Amino acid sequence: MLRLHDIAILGGTPAGYAAAYYLAKKKCDVVVLDVPQQGAQCPLADWVSADFFHLPHLPRDLAKACKAQAFKTVVYHSNDLSRTAEQRSASNVGHFLQTSELTRVLAAAAKKAGAKIRTSTTPPAIRLDEDHVELVGSAQVAARLLIFVQGRPNDALGDLALPARTIGPSPLVVAGLDCHIDEPLDGALHVLELPERTELGVFFCVGNLLHLRVISSSAASLTRAAELSAMVSVLQRGKLLPTNLPLGRARGAVWRPPAGMALELETHLAKRSVLAGTAGGFAEAITGQALVPTVASAILAAEAGLAALGTQDVQDALTGYEKAWRKQLEGRLRPPTTPFQMLLPLMFANKKVAQKLTQALLTGEGI
Repeated sequence: MLRLHDIAILGGTPAGYAAAYYLAKKKCDVVVLDVPQQGAQCPLADWVSADFFHLPHLPRDLAKACKAQAFKTVVYHSNDLSRTAEQRSASNVGHFLQTSELTRVLAAAAKKAGAKIRTSTTPPAIRLDEDHVELVGSAQVAARLLIFVQGRPNDALGDLALPARTIGPSPLVVAGLDCHIDEPLDGALHVLELPERTELGVFFCVGNLLHLRVISSSAASLTRAAELSAMVSVLQRGKLLPTNLPLGRARGAVWRPPAGMALELETHLAKRSVLAGTAGGFAEAITGQALVPTVASAILAAEAGLAALGTQDVQDALTGYEKAWRKQLEGRLRPPTTPFQMLLPLMFANKKVAQKLTQALLTGEGI
C-alpha cells in the first residue's frame, strides 16, 4: 500500500517547492515529485520584479539565501546602438538570480519544514480516483489532492483528461545563454531593440555570469543559436560586451513559456487536482517571465488545497483558486493590445512612454 499524503505536488520547480514550503509550515503532509523538465520556463539566469520576494509565505531572507542581486536601472538600446534610454529608480525594481540557486534554496527550505521530496526519472501517469490521486512513474506517490505545476498546459490537460479545448502553442519562444565574464556589467537590466520587430533582446549579469536572451513572438527565419550569435556580435562591435567571451563553454537553452495561456484555459481544476505554475499557463505575456506568476499561482493553489482538506466538498473548496488567481494575476498575464516591440522605438524620444513600457516589462501589466 502506498502511503497516502495530504497533498502531492507534481514538479520540482521554484513554484512547486514554494508551495511545498508553505504547506509543510502549515503541518500539512506534502510530497513533491521532481520529474524531468519540459522546456516551459527558464533554466538559466533570470530576473524577477521587485514584488517577487514580497510574495506571501516565502521563506524569510530568500533573496539573500539565493544570492539575488537587486537592480534599479533598465537601459534600452536601439538596434544599431545609436540611441539609448535609461530608466533609473530610487528603489529596487527587480533582482537578478540564478534559477538553479533559487530552486535549490526553496527545495532545502521545503525539506527542512517537513516536506518530502521524491524523484521520478520519467513523467508519471496520473490516476484520479474518487478519494485520492496517484502518480505512477519510476517513483509512485499517492495523495488526497494534487497540485500540478510543471510542464505545458496542453500536456497537463491531457494528463488529467480534462474536457477542455486544445489551446494553441505559446506565442513566445525564448533562447538564452549563460557565459562567464571577467568584468561584470553595470548592474542594470539591458533591453535591446532587434531588427526583427517580433523579437527582443535582453542581457544582464549575475555576478560574473553574463546572461543573454532573445525573446521571439513569431517563427524566426534564423535558428535560435544564430539569433543569439548575431546579438552578441552587435553588442561586441558596440563595445557593450568584451570580444573574448568564452562562448565555447557557455550554457544555452531554448524554452517556450506559456505566455498568458492561463487566460485561455476553460478550467484549472480536475478531480482532486489543481493546475498552477507553467502547467496552468502562468507566464507573463510580454517577456514570458514565469517566476513571479508561477510561484504566486502555486501558493494560491496551496491555500485552496488546505481549505479543501478541511471539508467534505473538496471540489467546491478548490473553486476558490480560480477566483483568487484571476484577482491577483490576471493583469500581468493579459497580452498588450500593441506588441511591446512595436512600441519600443517610441521610448527613445518620449520619457513617459519609457516609464510606462518599463513598468510593463518588469511586471507584465498592460501597456
